[in-house]
Amino acid sequence: MDFMNKNLFLLLIGLFGLLSVQASKPGFEIKIGKSWETDNVSYVQYDGEINNASKLKINNWYIEIPYNKGKNKLHGNWGCEIEEQADKIILTGGDVNGVIKVSTVATFGFIVSDPDKEFNIEKAVLYTKNKEIPVHSKPEDSEDEMDMNVDLPFEDNRYFPESMDIKKLKDAATAMSVSEVKEVIFKELVEHWDVIKAYLKNDNMLKVFALFLGWATRESTLNAGVETAFEDGFGVNSAHAYGPFQTAVTAFYGCDPSFDLEDDVKEIYWYTLNEKNFCDPYISTHMGIRKLIHFVIEAENFGVTGLDVVRSALKGFNSGHATPMQENETFHSYCDEIGSLGHWYYETGHYEDDEYTWTGDSRCDRNDPWGWWENDDPLPKVEIPVHVRNPEDGTETIYTVDNYPKAETSSTPAKTTTTTSKTKPTSSNNEKCWAKDLGFSCCQGCEVTYTDNDGDWGLENGDWCGIIEQNCKQSNSDKTKCFTEEKGMDFPCCQGCEVYYTDDDGEWGFENNQWCGINSETCSSSNAVTPTSRCFTEEKGLGFPCCQECTVVTSDDDGDWGVENNEWCGIPNSCY
Repeated sequence: MDFMNKNLFLLLIGLFGLLSVQASKPGFEIKIGKSWETDNVSYVQYDGEINNASKLKINNWYIEIPYNKGKNKLHGNWGCEIEEQADKIILTGGDVNGVIKVSTVATFGFIVSDPDKEFNIEKAVLYTKNKEIPVHSKPEDSEDEMDMNVDLPFEDNRYFPESMDIKKLKDAATAMSVSEVKEVIFKELVEHWDVIKAYLKNDNMLKVFALFLGWATRESTLNAGVETAFEDGFGVNSAHAYGPFQTAVTAFYGCDPSFDLEDDVKEIYWYTLNEKNFCDPYISTHMGIRKLIHFVIEAENFGVTGLDVVRSALKGFNSGHATPMQENETFHSYCDEIGSLGHWYYETGHYEDDEYTWTGDSRCDRNDPWGWWENDDPLPKVEIPVHVRNPEDGTETIYTVDNYPKAETSSTPAKTTTTTSKTKPTSSNNEKCWAKDLGFSCCQGCEVTYTDNDGDWGLENGDWCGIIEQNCKQSNSDKTKCFTEEKGMDFPCCQGCEVYYTDDDGEWGFENNQWCGINSETCSSSNAVTPTSRCFTEEKGLGFPCCQECTVVTSDDDGDWGVENNEWCGIPNSCY
């Protein structure tokens, strides 16, 4: 009993630095509520709570407490579920507290008999985890070279080669011209436009580009090589930042776990923190945009609305907290200066050249920093070219905004290029598979993407292929339609017959990185290829497809889950 007396009402505050109680992190405590003795058995009731002050909901938390199953015994619990293991107990939220909403407190408790000094609540540790993962990434031990930026012009999304010496990389970034930095920002804007316009609630691309230029001007005066707060070493200081937007290390996957985790922007790839990623102009800009959206989400969780969502998000990017803007707040000058700088770019049209403004520039009108942003201007036709740099040889591919490849659809050829990934010989061949003599395969389908003196070209699985004329003589009017065309759905018909998923509409395939409808007439049951194995998602009618591979990302009571084609899928039975 001496041990129990010494440990009455112990508070768990600041566990190993990871769980230090700060306004921006979830804090928790466990204390002894009461104790009693019956039939020479001592009982202790432990009361606990988790205070979610992080302003982002907590999913799937759990607490581990050292425990000796041979000596200790549980006698009840509430507000949580408990798993007993040989050396610890694991508390989870269960149905009651599985998700802890913003600015709420979850309470729980349990009873243990005869707790000895091995059952030490001072050694309890709270963990949080989230089943949501960013598109094109893995939730744990992320490998940046795998499964990212699918179908985009250069899948590793680097401005400079990853093999480049870090000092040379930094020097090269610093030497970039203002116009080159503008090209980097515009490329990343176009690449993530659908996500950006949805969160910023502004579908005028020129306005958003002007805002981003004003933001980068305020942070770095459009210098891709500016580095700040690096004196303590790489990634040590949460303010350690780099690049046009001054993107801090906190934006990256794998940063110091005591920093706020920015894991809520599932639509944009989450890069792992290392020096090569941190300092690359494309990746730094990409992560700056992702970080801004993180603070848009945080601002909305605070109940911020309208224009102040953008202003609070900018404030959060600079300070770490997207709390509502207060009257006479010092951050007014920071956010509103960005608005004024962005207005200058929007009004002058200096989107592509080396002209720029700067903080305090008298040419900027500061009387109404955000009036231009809120004006209901007609949507302009954006004719700024999208420059994409090949990191290996420094050559560029130039796209228009309209034909820039999207990650969720198959790539289309650039309208104007200064280099291509493959150079086609000029000789022609009219035999059945004429493209083979030119170093390309022949297409399985008949969709023409490009035509030159050699013939008609298609694009399948990301590679050029030749259209076989004699196989594609049937006119469009004679072709049998699949259900997606018959029902006016925004998906093409499949060229092949492999079935990936079935629902009330029909059988679905997956080709060229998009869903397509199986043609039931041309793909009779005798020649259609169906998966040889089923999985729990189809067996239980969960609405998710079966995986094609056996890589397990996470597991729950339903079964083992993978992620393919940017969505959850069930691991096939054949994998076991």
